[in-house]
Amino acid sequence: MNDSITLPDYTLRRSARRRTIEIQVRPDSVRVLAPTRVSRERIDRFVAEKKAWIKDRQQALRLRVPLVSIPVPLDQGSELLWLGQRLRLEVNVGQQATHVSRHGESLQLSLSHRIRKPRAEAISEQLEGWYRAEAVNYFQKRVGFWSEQMRLTPSEVRVRSYRRKWGCCTSRGVVSFNWLLIMAPVHIIDYVIVHELSHLRHMNHSAAFWSTVAQYYQDYRGAKGWLNQQSDLHWPPRLIAAG
Repeated sequence: MNDSITLPDYTLRRSARRRTIEIQVRPDSVRVLAPTRVSRERIDRFVAEKKAWIKDRQQALRLRVPLVSIPVPLDQGSELLWLGQRLRLEVNVGQQATHVSRHGESLQLSLSHRIRKPRAEAISEQLEGWYRAEAVNYFQKRVGFWSEQMRLTPSEVRVRSYRRKWGCCTSRGVVSFNWLLIMAPVHIIDYVIVHELSHLRHMNHSAAFWSTVAQYYQDYRGAKGWLNQQSDLHWPPRLIAAG
């Protein structure tokens, strides 16, 4: 290639499994992923062709306002998600026993005045307990439905807390789901269930695995994208704001 062309500095990572050249841009670095057999000259030529795009992309990334996650106190009037719907929280403190119930678009929490914990802590604890119970009941039913459709039956269904994943399937056939998923829309929950049940047949993410997923949930890419971009399935709920 022409020696007069100045290339952006980049790190190169090769892989025998890769079929195409990909450029990953960060504010202060560029990484190129390429197949093992592609020559360095061809890679340089590809990067040179993308030079203007790389520069524009880095400038845009540097101008981005950093986002921070701010806990939102739960109290009267707070908005909460349940199966993709927004519910408004109503809190009543009195002599009645503490319990949570849903009525239409409202989530009603009756809080006993005998509770000695700080109000915010008591509200969060009671609501989390309600959400977890809802998750157990709902996931059991939906797993039963999809198990019948797919003819794949897990040995056990669990609801757990996960920090970085929505579900899990073990080699013993146990499928587990993040209780926070009860806040997601029904079609997203269905995708995660189909995904984990498919692991009962393929304990990997091979082409055969994704073929099984697609057989029962065609828009799995859309569901994956939704989950990857989701920022409001947290507990306690959080507000994403500029830092």
